[in-house]
Amino acid sequence: MHAYRTSMSVVALTIALAAAGSARAELSSSIRIVLQKSRHYDPTDLFLRRGDTITLINGDDSMIHHAFIEADRFAFDAGDQEPGKQATLTLKEPGNFIIQCGIHPKMKLTLHVQ
Repeated sequence: MHAYRTSMSVVALTIALAAAGSARAELSSSIRIVLQKSRHYDPTDLFLRRGDTITLINGDDSMIHHAFIEADRFAFDAGDQEPGKQATLTLKEPGNFIIQCGIHPKMKLTLHVQ
């Protein structure tokens, strides 16, 4: 009976560790908030991992923004974002990318994706 309890404890511990490992894998990607306000992105540089998601929020009261990326490996276009609206982008490619605003050309956000 003692050997049975020991083997059941090992099985339970193995299942618990496997569940914890898969939960950690899900938590490894993160969501980053980027504010678009006063013709600027905040922050202006982000260091990310593949699988991370960026949420772009238009924090202006009356300005429209239009975030986009034109890269050789993929493209992203949030379209016109009215005040208070948001757009999301999940980064699947490694590299350095620049999010620009189609309305305010000096607005730039550099993404560094590992």
